[in-house]
Amino acid sequence: MSTCVVTVFLVLFTTISLAFQLLPVISVPFTANLALSRYDNRAYGVFGWCYNAENGSKHCMSASIGYTDLYDNRIVHKVNLPSRLRYSFTKLLIVHPLSLGITFILWIMVILVLLPPFRSSPRYLLIVALYSTPAFLCCLLAFLIDILLFISQLDWIGWLVLASTVIMAICCFLLWTLRRSASIKKYEKLFSDDRVSSIQAYSMCELKSNANNMPSDSTQESGVEPLLEPHLTYRGSLD
Repeated sequence: MSTCVVTVFLVLFTTISLAFQLLPVISVPFTANLALSRYDNRAYGVFGWCYNAENGSKHCMSASIGYTDLYDNRIVHKVNLPSRLRYSFTKLLIVHPLSLGITFILWIMVILVLLPPFRSSPRYLLIVALYSTPAFLCCLLAFLIDILLFISQLDWIGWLVLASTVIMAICCFLLWTLRRSASIKKYEKLFSDDRVSSIQAYSMCELKSNANNMPSDSTQESGVEPLLEPHLTYRGSLD
């Protein structure tokens, strides 16, 4: 597979991963239909949660880091997480926007790989490959936090984070492969250039004429034997 094709796949995969990580960040309370989890007439997002009343009305808390109780018309709606964890654990959901920002920077770096100077630079590809490792780990950590908080009540938005984690792992593998290919090509180019420049080509006619024109005295003084044509000899005995 050529480096151009690998680079196109990298751009496609990072774009899909970026979109999958964007959906949880814009979930409730920003949008009404997207939620990481739905449990007990409640919809949970990264920056808050919403309560669905019996009359069909929906009440959402203001966006913040970590969940708090919802006060509406002097009625207190308490947060009941499916995992029964404390409210303080919900502050870990800040990993989602952090992972989104890291993936966005990686997406820009991968787009630059489309340019020939960056695609053929082992140093730049090494930087991108090293940067892809924390991007993958942040995405994996975001999914583990979702599992910790919502357990089996995770909605399809949360499972997209798992798909994004798998895609990021593939991107890491492709980046390291691309960097290895660029290093090998650069080494082969340097080796071939040095080898060609170090080899001097002489024709047999030039060597023979130089050997014939060289004086015998100068040959003996310099200690250089003239180049002679090889003679074919055959030795054998008959019994």
